[in-house]
Amino acid sequence: MKSKLIFILAILAMLFVVSCQKEVPPVENNDNGVEELTVNSLEEEDTTSEADAFGTGSFLLILISSIILGPGLIFFFYYFIPLGLWYQARLSGLKISWLTLIVMRWQKVPQTQILETLIRAKNARLTLSARELSDHYLAAVDIEKVVNTLIRATNANLSIPLGELAAQYLAKVDVEKVIHAQITAKNANLDIPITVLASHYLAQVDVEQIVDALITAHNSGYEEMTLDDLKEHYLSSGDVIKTVNAFVSARKANLPDFKFDDIAAIDLAGIDVEKAIVAAITPRVVETDGVTGIARDGVQLTMKLKVTLRAHIKSIIGGASEETVLARVNESLASEIGHSPTHHQVLTNPYELADRVEQKNLGSGTAFQIISIDVSDIEVGKDINAELMSERAKAQAELAKAELISADEKVRKAMATAFIDGKLTIHDYHEMMNTEADTEMRHSIGQSAKKRGGNKEEEDDDEHKKH
Repeated sequence: MKSKLIFILAILAMLFVVSCQKEVPPVENNDNGVEELTVNSLEEEDTTSEADAFGTGSFLLILISSIILGPGLIFFFYYFIPLGLWYQARLSGLKISWLTLIVMRWQKVPQTQILETLIRAKNARLTLSARELSDHYLAAVDIEKVVNTLIRATNANLSIPLGELAAQYLAKVDVEKVIHAQITAKNANLDIPITVLASHYLAQVDVEQIVDALITAHNSGYEEMTLDDLKEHYLSSGDVIKTVNAFVSARKANLPDFKFDDIAAIDLAGIDVEKAIVAAITPRVVETDGVTGIARDGVQLTMKLKVTLRAHIKSIIGGASEETVLARVNESLASEIGHSPTHHQVLTNPYELADRVEQKNLGSGTAFQIISIDVSDIEVGKDINAELMSERAKAQAELAKAELISADEKVRKAMATAFIDGKLTIHDYHEMMNTEADTEMRHSIGQSAKKRGGNKEEEDDDEHKKH
């Protein structure tokens, strides 16, 4: 402030000195060529010395004023008018008055930033004024960011006033991101106003992402989709890109009876929507574990099936899982094996059994449709009926042996009673024992002869083979 006051005082001093200067009286010539003073000069002759003294004082005052005014002028051009930048602006075709630069300095507006921005805008064929940029700067607008964004929009043939872009900036909108999204949409022949994108941005929506998703949907032929649909899905914490890609894939595969809301619901349910759509488009083949059943003839069979599944879009949410479908198939397979009259019938035509399982509509109430069931492997196990009969015979033999032992004990008790009662003598007892020993000997001899006969037959067979 002090330097400005000194500058003003220097100008006032210069004006005062100029106003105090007096004109020197002229000298007239007579007819004889002799110089003569005019009447006025004669009258002023007495004051010549006084005038000379005053002229010397004026010269000194001018000299002193020049000494004071010179630095003031230098300070004036240095502080208020950047001559180099001003001249550069003139060369670029910009006409900016010194008064405008002085006002900018008084308002503390950065002249260099304003002039460089104006030059850049002029080279980009934008018509802007220093006053307009100064006003936006004083309103706390980042003029470099806004003007650069405006240049980019202009190059993309978007007509956006500087004031509107500055207003969006002041509303805390990322103008660079919004303009980028608008340019992307325009390149895809989509006309989306900046106000719409700005409102979505202020709603904390990634405008670039939803514009890309909208372009993908429209390019796939689904022009009914709107930016608001994608905005709602994004604000619901959905993956917009994945959902739209899955939706497009489903439309291209001509899947019946579904809408975008159905695909969006799958994504919001926490299911990988792309994998779910792939499962709905491309059937999946799943092989069951070995299922064991017993036919009515008692023979055990173990079978494996290949189940071809296709997912239902509308039933993925809340429908039973793949494990449920396979469990139902295993249960039905075991039941069909058990109803088969013989294992030979199953081995002869196993696919008939698989068809009976397939016809039971086991995918009802689940997220999958069973397209086909095929036999993958079949093995014959134990003859459970024969094993049961063998076990039963063994049990009966053990029972007979127990009864024999019980009967022998009864005989011994009867013999003891007979000895006591005198109904059996020692002689009778010895004869009975001799008879029993003779019977055992005969039985033993018979077994030995039978064994020798068997060996003889084997030797004869060997001899026959040799011949």
